Amino acid sequence: MPRLIKRYSNRKLYDTESSAYIALEDIEEMVREGEELQIVDNSTGEDITGATLAHIVLEQQKVNPSFPVSVLRGIIQSGEEFFARLQWPVTQFRQEFRRRAETLEDRGKAIREFVDGTQASIDEMQQRLDERFRDTMDQLTHIPQMRRELAELRDKIELMERRLEQIEREAASQEKPG
Repeated sequence: MPRLIKRYSNRKLYDTESSAYIALEDIEEMVREGEELQIVDNSTGEDITGATLAHIVLEQQKVNPSFPVSVLRGIIQSGEEFFARLQWPVTQFRQEFRRRAETLEDRGKAIREFVDGTQASIDEMQQRLDERFRDTMDQLTHIPQMRRELAELRDKIELMERRLEQIEREAASQEKPG
């Protein structure tokens, strides 16, 4: 069962497990540690977990812009389709095995074990896809830094070329009999 966090009208977050008020940073840390959370609006009972996690990503982006604008634009333009495309292979695989499990349900324990093993494989595949997505996003965050470093190298090369030309001109002028 997920850990329940309540958000009050004054925007304070209350962890029902530890009976203490917490900050967005605490929620971020819990998520990083793999903890399952459910965040609800105390007055309406509405589940606001997704909105709260999106808010954390927004705050991270303000402090440390890690997503290029083109990636953010692509996510917004494609909406849910972006995430659906990431999940599509796993979703298709899951649906197929669920359908097969339903038709074979009365075949007994051996088939159930097969389905359970398949579900474990699907979960493992999902984990690998999630890791691949995280790795891809990590790689994308380095592109702006690499562009800056490349620009710096170009500037240094241009400076060295100008210095070399100056040295060549000085050497040529010294070789001329005066």
